[in-house]
Amino acid sequence: MNTYVKARLVSWRRINVIVFTDIPRPNSIKVTLYKNGKILKTDTISKVNSTNIVYFFDIALNEDYELGASYHLLIGSLPTILVDTSAVVDFADFDEKYAYDGDDLGAIYTKKETNFAVWAPVAEFVNLKLVSPKGEIKTLPMDRSKKGVYRLKFTGDLLNYKYHYIVNNNGIINEVNDPYAKGASLNSEYSVVIDYDALLKLPRISPKTKYDNYVDCLIYETHIRDINEGNNNDVKNKGKYLGFVEEGRKTVGGHPAGLDYIKYLGVTHVQIQPILDFNSLDDKDTKKWYNWGYDPISFFAIEGSYSLKPEDASTRLFEFREMVDVLHKNDLRLVVDVVYNHVYEYENSVFEKLVPHYYFRKRRNGLLSNASGCGNDFASERKMARKMIVDSVKYLFSHFDIDGLRFDLMGLMDIETVRETYKVAKAIKDDVIFYGEGWNMGEELPKEKRANKDNCAKLPEFAFFNDSYRDIVKGPSSPFNLNEKGYICGNTSYQFGLDYAFHAGVLKLSYEPMFETANQSLNYLECHDNNTLYDKLLVSNANEEEKMLLDRVSLANTILLLSFGVPFLHMGQEIGLSKDGLDNTYKTLSVNNMDYRLVDERFDMVNRFRMMNILRRKLGYSKLFKREDMDNYFEISHWDNGIYVLVAKNKNVVCQEKEFVIMLNPTDKVVSFELDDYYTVLKGLDEGPTTNIKNGFLQGCKSLVLLRK
Repeated sequence: MNTYVKARLVSWRRINVIVFTDIPRPNSIKVTLYKNGKILKTDTISKVNSTNIVYFFDIALNEDYELGASYHLLIGSLPTILVDTSAVVDFADFDEKYAYDGDDLGAIYTKKETNFAVWAPVAEFVNLKLVSPKGEIKTLPMDRSKKGVYRLKFTGDLLNYKYHYIVNNNGIINEVNDPYAKGASLNSEYSVVIDYDALLKLPRISPKTKYDNYVDCLIYETHIRDINEGNNNDVKNKGKYLGFVEEGRKTVGGHPAGLDYIKYLGVTHVQIQPILDFNSLDDKDTKKWYNWGYDPISFFAIEGSYSLKPEDASTRLFEFREMVDVLHKNDLRLVVDVVYNHVYEYENSVFEKLVPHYYFRKRRNGLLSNASGCGNDFASERKMARKMIVDSVKYLFSHFDIDGLRFDLMGLMDIETVRETYKVAKAIKDDVIFYGEGWNMGEELPKEKRANKDNCAKLPEFAFFNDSYRDIVKGPSSPFNLNEKGYICGNTSYQFGLDYAFHAGVLKLSYEPMFETANQSLNYLECHDNNTLYDKLLVSNANEEEKMLLDRVSLANTILLLSFGVPFLHMGQEIGLSKDGLDNTYKTLSVNNMDYRLVDERFDMVNRFRMMNILRRKLGYSKLFKREDMDNYFEISHWDNGIYVLVAKNKNVVCQEKEFVIMLNPTDKVVSFELDDYYTVLKGLDEGPTTNIKNGFLQGCKSLVLLRK
């Protein structure tokens, strides 16, 4: 006889049973349901159906199924089976019944006791496995409380104890880390009990400069390892949190390196790629591997491979906090790149093992959605997934005093969740900056709920990467369209499109407005993804010499700095850094490193960027962000040969320099010009005369900023 039986909970009061067998179905079926070992009364069996080899029926319960209890089904003389509850998380009212809103999840430590709490509503049991610093192991049962939270209070000092949760879901037992753990052991093998609230006792260092609006900011993207791990600089603790903020470091040529280099550029905010714990290969031996960090395994623990003592779970936290403090002391603010849209290997993640099928978004056919391209999409719209994200953001701002977030693939998240993250951060720190990749991705969320730039009117506190700006100014940079030229490549047909880009997609100039205000437009030309600006030019302008290509890089950066909106700069963009033509270099250290040899060779480009940044602040109009203030601020002219000219004359009192002219030449030709009045070239910003001029010459791939005397 071959018989297979499956029992599945399909609603709170109904169990579906299916029997595959090679013998005829009997006239009567004796079915017994046990709850915690005791027979449970059920209503009559309904919907009995059969074929030659299969029959199925429903069992109606007289009370709601109780998660956490042990249900077994006995059919005739067949072996008892567990009732499968894997579908329960998709019941319409599951969150209403089991979502928990307390603030005590994780391991809350004091010297006298530690309180453990983990949300595992579907689990039949959860045990706590403790490992002492000496390696002694103790396993303790946890008590189930309301909303499916398992708890245990341990009296005594557990500082630096490692721990796991042993969880039984549907008869499958897994040993997992704590999703709310703030401490992680070497290579994230265990969660660790630490006194993370000690961070709250540290004095806070506030940057000197306050930024009222996003348009006042200039963001510089880099990576903890990229900024100094290469050669030609004297940073001591390369690739570490504390090495990131070493002061007084130099290149071989004597120019500023590391933190001092970032300061020299005059940026306001530093964006670092992810520092929440990701799937690093070896926290101690980092020479053999490299990763950008977009494969998260925790939303709370800090990555260990950037620490000087990764084996000490507390040290990495205090090092990261010290890094933030030093940045603040140097009047720089820190933006952290966060990845809440997917996790590394969902099937092996703590999320899936603790609450199966809950944390990941599904398609209509029941399969996992994969709009992220990483195998899974985190279901931010579910209450406990949202809570975990919001709690993570609260922790980063409250304990580490960071200043902003960059959301990876933010368009995959729901609007309500990202609103909540901003709200909780704003309650802690007044002048935060939030922005993300606002692409329209995935079909599982309704369009009106997606946190993408199409819904920017619903997210006025958020900025979005402006890919229209990128494509107009320099052209696309994915491997499939590198040949397409933008304005700075010499494609003068983009002369009118530049109106739209220069005004941050806020005004109706050639295209319909994209954003409500310029605070929402994150203007960028390159980021860590895809080809660098210089590598794109190597393809699109392949016949040009290096000097001309670098002139185009400087011209692009000038447009970036002089445009309305929020300028965003990727590390090395200011000097035309190359990645050897590679694009998705998430595992390749050598091509991601800052090349300080080029900093020495091209320091004139560094200085030009710095001076144009000073000019941006001096002219002051970039502070404008409202549509009515930006409209008609400039008189726009499109001259022959693709020359773009902006004239500002007494429009307002934003700055001392009320009358000025911006001239851009994307061609390789020298162009003569005439003006209606006399102006002077701002000294130190470009080659050319510094006396009064009414007509002159604009060199190929150059810009001029002329001030009315």
